[in-house]
Amino acid sequence: MIGLIKVMGLIPLKWSQRIGRLIGHILYRRRTCSREVARVNLQMCYPDMAEVELERLLQQTLLQNGMTGTEMGPMWGYSQQEGLALLKNVHNEELFDQALADERGVLLLCPHQGNWELVNNYVSSRCPITIMYRPAKSKVFNEWMVSRREQVGCKLVPTTGAGVKHLFAVLKGGGMVGFLPDQEPKARSGVFAPFMAVEQTLTPKLPHELLKRTGAIGLFISVERLPDAEGFDIHFFAADDELYADDAVVAAAALNRGIAQCVAVAPAQYQWTYKRFKRQPDDGKNPYKVAGVP
Repeated sequence: MIGLIKVMGLIPLKWSQRIGRLIGHILYRRRTCSREVARVNLQMCYPDMAEVELERLLQQTLLQNGMTGTEMGPMWGYSQQEGLALLKNVHNEELFDQALADERGVLLLCPHQGNWELVNNYVSSRCPITIMYRPAKSKVFNEWMVSRREQVGCKLVPTTGAGVKHLFAVLKGGGMVGFLPDQEPKARSGVFAPFMAVEQTLTPKLPHELLKRTGAIGLFISVERLPDAEGFDIHFFAADDELYADDAVVAAAALNRGIAQCVAVAPAQYQWTYKRFKRQPDDGKNPYKVAGVP
């Protein structure tokens, strides 16, 4: 895997994306797990969308997700300057500037949209950032992955108790923390709150706890892939006031609204291939099992 990513890092973005679109096309043409998971997610989140339109969105989702995979080469193989050269526009950058000027810590909430790896490059070029990540199963690959991500200047901490403590310390010290808020947590680490049309979505409590216990500012960031290998845009979005609510469910609903706002920029570029809704309240049925996802 490391060798393949290194090879992909030697080719231009244009060719990397062409390979990714080919992979996405294959995933769409066959009854793959990726296709069927994305189909279930799209049906749940866009229940009123016409069938023809939903199928078109499904196809584009697989093509976009294929490109995200093959772009690992450029994103991890390019230098920071080469990576930054792929960034064309930063929308609502004044929100980021205001956050940097504030003495409080900043919790940067980055959904799996477009190619989120570019966030590391951009933010690290402006200020230090600590990012929580889920370690890979392979120790060798995990060490290499961390080293590649940290070469642009960010610091990575794992999803462990020690990693969480470090995030609290960074925010209390007025620093910046990056967090991927759209992964399904363990049952004890989340609350059920609405996400788009899905009324009960298990949502992580950690962002709420980080904000309440440190007094930090919340800010959303997402990445949009531009057509024809032109590069990428970054979008900033202000957090809903309810993100700071005392009630964890109210805050989780605000978190999910922020994620949905990011998704709306380019719906096909969201990671719909992830099993976001496996756990249902009151021992409800797993929708992916119900749909017979392979």
